[in-house]
Amino acid sequence: MGELEEFLAPVDHSNPSGVELRNDARFHALERSLEPAARSARVVGDSATPRTPPIDWDGLLKDAAEMARSGRDLRLLAMVTRMATHQRGLEGLGDALSMLTATVEQCWDHLHPALRDAPSRREAALRRINALYQLENTDNGLMTDLALNTVFTLRGIGAVTGSDLAAVAINRATVISEAADGLGEKEKAALAAAHEAQVARTSTALKALATERPEELAALAAAAGRARAALSALEAALDARVAENGVGVRFAALGTLIGRIAQSLAGAEAAPADTAAPQADGAPAPVMPAPEGGAAIPGQITSRREVERCLDLIIDFYERTEPSSPLPHLARRMRKMVPMTFMQLMEEIAPSGMKEFRAVAGVIDEKSK
Repeated sequence: MGELEEFLAPVDHSNPSGVELRNDARFHALERSLEPAARSARVVGDSATPRTPPIDWDGLLKDAAEMARSGRDLRLLAMVTRMATHQRGLEGLGDALSMLTATVEQCWDHLHPALRDAPSRREAALRRINALYQLENTDNGLMTDLALNTVFTLRGIGAVTGSDLAAVAINRATVISEAADGLGEKEKAALAAAHEAQVARTSTALKALATERPEELAALAAAAGRARAALSALEAALDARVAENGVGVRFAALGTLIGRIAQSLAGAEAAPADTAAPQADGAPAPVMPAPEGGAAIPGQITSRREVERCLDLIIDFYERTEPSSPLPHLARRMRKMVPMTFMQLMEEIAPSGMKEFRAVAGVIDEKSK
């Protein structure tokens, strides 16, 4: 965790988390300092290359550490996570998520924002949960940082971003299913063509990185894997303190992005070993065709992301071979349900029976409050 360990130090032995920082002028100054990192400031016009935000990340992290000596506040630590990611990339992200997990595990009883009196643990911790959900802010949050930041650069190819790497892990069907509703066929075709070009460029860059700088690729793949594990650990730590009736805390969008980046890097790291060995007679090894989308079907499904991947392949197959089949529509609905909690699934599958179910199970309907 390195330099981020200082954010776990006791603030005051009589008051281990100090004061709440939300109304501290220094906190608002930090928020303003992050404005140039917003998507709206970094992506201008039709430029394919995001601007690098003109921010002194080392200086901001020092300012945040100084402020943390006054109070332990999740809203500040969410900003620290972004600073560490800008400062040290995927490695910094993993360290920052581990710091958040340790904070939740060690300081939950006296952390800011304070718990409120409420009928459920989740409601009591709602301000804390919302503070962490800022990481998924798609304009000026960690999601934007990961998508737009450069992960590595190669001469002749240029910068490769997190968004580029994530694109390699998905196929055409996923791109279309995740696009805005209401797109026409021409718009879908243009979107698919742009995705194919992005994948081709990024795949070339990954192969070159594996050949020219394999140690760097291995380090990036390991860092992405640690970041994915650290996010899962944070979710587990929060679930232990707020989950009720099968409803926990999930950073679904952030987890998907990190997972796709990790998948692409791990696949590129493994590819040279799979294809470099010559045949026994000295002839080059045959090149095995990869399935569309760039990832093999797993022999055994071990995660929800692999479930989503398999459903994407099913959708893609039927759209290419049997466009009139109703099966891809059913598969899309199933894919949408993969990250849902138990209660969300019940709402999706049997909404008319939810009132009776809540009455029997004693579950509070948040919408009726």
